[in-house]
Amino acid sequence: MSSLFFWKEWSRTYRLPYLNSLFFLSLSLILFGVAWYRGVANVVQWDVLSELIDLPTTIRTLTDGLFDYNVPGKAYAVSEQFVASVMQVHPWMATTLLGALLIGFAGVLSAATRLSRVPFLAIMTAFILVLAVCRFETLEIPGLDGQYVFGILAFVLGSVAYYFHAFRTDIPMPARFGVFGLLLIGLFFGLGALSPVPHPALTAVSYGMPAFMLVSVGFILFIAFEIIAGLVWVTSANLAPAVGNPETRRTFGLRNFVLLTSLYLVNLLLVWLQNTKTLELGWLTVSPFLIYVTSLLLGVWGYRRQVEQQEDVPFAESGAFLYAGLGLIATSTIAYAFATANDPVVEMFEDAIVYSHLAMGTAFVLYVLYNFRQLFAKGLAVHRVLYKPKQAGLTVFRLGGLVVFGALLGGANLFPVRQAITGYYNGLGDLYAASGQLTSAQAFYQLGVEQEFQNHKSNYALASLALRNNEPGKAAFFFNQALLKQPSPQAFAALSSTYQQTNLFFEAIKALQRGLGQFPKSGELQNNLGYLYSRTSIADSAYYYFQTAVANTSRNEVPEANLLGLYARNPQVLATDSTLARQTDRYTYESYEANALAIKLVARRDTAGLAPPTWLADEPPVADSLLLTEGPAGLSVGRFASLYNYALASARPDSLLLQTLQQRGRQVSNQDFADDLLLAQAMVAYRSGRPADTFTLLSQLADGSPRTAEGYRTALGLLLMDSGLYPKANQMLELNTDTLSMYYRALTLTKMGDLVAAQSLWETAGRNDAGVAGLKQILYQERPPVSDLEKAFYVSYRTDDPNRGRYWETIRNTDLKTVSGATLIEEYLATRQPFYAQMILSQMGKPEQLSPFALSLENLSALRITVFRNKLPAADSMSRGFFALPHQAERQFLLGTVLARNQKTTEADRAFAEALRLAPLDAQIATGAARFWQQQKQTGRAYRAVVGVLDYNAREPELWKTYISLCLDQRLTDYAEDALPQLQGATSPADYQAFLADYQQKLTSIEKQRQAF
Repeated sequence: MSSLFFWKEWSRTYRLPYLNSLFFLSLSLILFGVAWYRGVANVVQWDVLSELIDLPTTIRTLTDGLFDYNVPGKAYAVSEQFVASVMQVHPWMATTLLGALLIGFAGVLSAATRLSRVPFLAIMTAFILVLAVCRFETLEIPGLDGQYVFGILAFVLGSVAYYFHAFRTDIPMPARFGVFGLLLIGLFFGLGALSPVPHPALTAVSYGMPAFMLVSVGFILFIAFEIIAGLVWVTSANLAPAVGNPETRRTFGLRNFVLLTSLYLVNLLLVWLQNTKTLELGWLTVSPFLIYVTSLLLGVWGYRRQVEQQEDVPFAESGAFLYAGLGLIATSTIAYAFATANDPVVEMFEDAIVYSHLAMGTAFVLYVLYNFRQLFAKGLAVHRVLYKPKQAGLTVFRLGGLVVFGALLGGANLFPVRQAITGYYNGLGDLYAASGQLTSAQAFYQLGVEQEFQNHKSNYALASLALRNNEPGKAAFFFNQALLKQPSPQAFAALSSTYQQTNLFFEAIKALQRGLGQFPKSGELQNNLGYLYSRTSIADSAYYYFQTAVANTSRNEVPEANLLGLYARNPQVLATDSTLARQTDRYTYESYEANALAIKLVARRDTAGLAPPTWLADEPPVADSLLLTEGPAGLSVGRFASLYNYALASARPDSLLLQTLQQRGRQVSNQDFADDLLLAQAMVAYRSGRPADTFTLLSQLADGSPRTAEGYRTALGLLLMDSGLYPKANQMLELNTDTLSMYYRALTLTKMGDLVAAQSLWETAGRNDAGVAGLKQILYQERPPVSDLEKAFYVSYRTDDPNRGRYWETIRNTDLKTVSGATLIEEYLATRQPFYAQMILSQMGKPEQLSPFALSLENLSALRITVFRNKLPAADSMSRGFFALPHQAERQFLLGTVLARNQKTTEADRAFAEALRLAPLDAQIATGAARFWQQQKQTGRAYRAVVGVLDYNAREPELWKTYISLCLDQRLTDYAEDALPQLQGATSPADYQAFLADYQQKLTSIEKQRQAF
């Protein structure tokens, strides 16, 4: 173990700096591994493009017990695809590389000062050449030409190095490293501060890359035989058990050395044949970069043995730091090639590793066999004298290996050199792209294509520039070229996206299919192919690819969301498997939650207890200062869809949600969603007991959106009808021309009792609908009712037929009998016949036989009868029964009425207030509550209750009478006089004359009081 951790034997002066150098080398290896693993993802990220899909659906179902009315609208599903971004340039990567290079060169210079004169001069000459190649004139230092910058750097660093080498060899390694490190960092920070260019570190790295590549290739050549040297140690050390005596160890011997080195060299040969496209045997070979890393790590110990056996370099004082510094430079440079996805440079290093290890490895094997085969045969420890040959020195074989390396390079027509040049141009293209000089960047990328037209980096970068210039056809050409030799899933996705932009749908599908042929485990490509299939009728293929993508992408919430979107767009799938609509709570991803809510709307699932989207529950309210500015608070597609769908699906009143919708709708950044947010706001307002706001918002939408006005008017008309505002509903539906609206108008006029006006509408609506035609025949007594529905319909709306009760008695459906019976009860109570009303109630269905709506209506009918008879205890008890939301307001109103009759003023006040809150536009409730408060001398409160209801109930005479009376109470005689024509048009002449007499009398009294005052 002492030889493994050899630095433990060193003094602290050298041990700590060396451990630090190993730390930096290890860190560079980690970064190299990360950059290698990520590949193209280092500069091309996967973005998610979200698309809204509107799904026509019913946003609210209303009922009157006989018929259901579906309020039309739409839900929103979100369909998402992965989009490969344009090629990005990250200047911080160059800064990181420059930091590693400074540390590496500081170590090399520090080590060089302890070498003999010739190696010292060789290293300093090489370093000065590196400085010369960096072209410091590109930093554009004010007042300093590039030659002066180079001269200053060379003079300062060279002088310090020579001082240490010639005069102060006694200075320890930490001090030398510190001096060179501070000098390099200080000089380059100073140059960066003085340089006016946008990215000085990227500029220096991009122009100096040829020198860094050359140094790295030299180091690769230097360590190319370390694996063979390691095999010498494995086969000459006493590692194998002796025959017959396992406790005794022996060497593996020459035969095993030849076998192992032959396998290793054959693998290198196969890699070389594969790189030259002679063979396709990737599964048989080892990556050249694994070979490099292995050589680098073995060299930590192998170079030590070499230095100590040759005895010409002090390892602890120089050789260890020289090796670590060069290793850091080479590893960081290779890592930078991967980090910038500069595949020509990566391939150049790949070839350099293969050529150098094949040439130097073969030469080293010959060196070992020529010098040490006899020692191998004797079973001696060859590794102890590996670098002390008795015949031919290592330098001779190294020169031979260089010749072979040159021959391999020449045999490839210097293609690795052209790749290095291509990579250099790509680096310059990155520099100018990061600086915003896109024309220059395009020129350098184009030069890269001219050197190596199949390289991925140049072509993808040119495609990215074409996309920025809105040239998708040109981008598609370069994406195709990027796929010729080094394809990537990102390039296939980008190519498919460009085809979509040019409406080449099937070409887009083919591009993704080609991509999956080469990258069968790419979840992004699978998701995108499912996305394209989901736009066709091939739902099963879309399902397959979405389902497969879930397991193959790190963002599995995207295909999961798409699966829910697919279910929402294909209700027939939900019909075959109802569990799909319930398993929708696995992710808090916005688009996933939006599609889960869309399923509930489309499938009309129970939404009781529906939780709000996660982001909405966690997000604070939008500040008022952001409402009229573009800012980060704007809704994304996923957030909008989830907010909109939740607003429509949630069944409970929610004032916070209403406030959120109002705020979001006022934001400038959400104007694309403005109409839909207004619709959602309108529906939430309706649930929250603010129907006037709902009607105002829907009217605004109908007036401002001609294309969708008819749908908004239909929704508004149905909600007005549901609120009992039949004249307004008819007025709104009259603007539509579709047959369905005519049917709704016919029902509205029928509910108003205007059968004459409704007749032509019934006839028009029933021309192509046998069911509607049958209702028309029943209503106008063209034939007697037969079915239970026809009988219930006749009983409910032919109030002029005193014998319709005989039809009611024959209704077998308990729900229909209860609903239509409630109409009879109202009529008997209106004519003061409570006995017959009680008889009807007794013949209604039993509670367990009724639907919730019918049960609620039966309880309401019982409460009506009890209140009519002024039975307070019974009314109080009955009011605690089940009442559906549409009946809650009348329940409170009836309770308030009976409480008021029994002098329970406080309780009556609360009941009337709650009734008015639940139904603020109901004329009967507003009139009753106002008269109660008028009696309690709360004139202002009574007036406010009435005045807001007038616009929606212009034909309610009692409402106008109450309003005029309240105006007189407040001495608003002008307002009262203006209201008289409205009352005259809403009531009969006799009733008007009777009221007018009272009005004149009260007006006279007011005038007398004024005169007396």
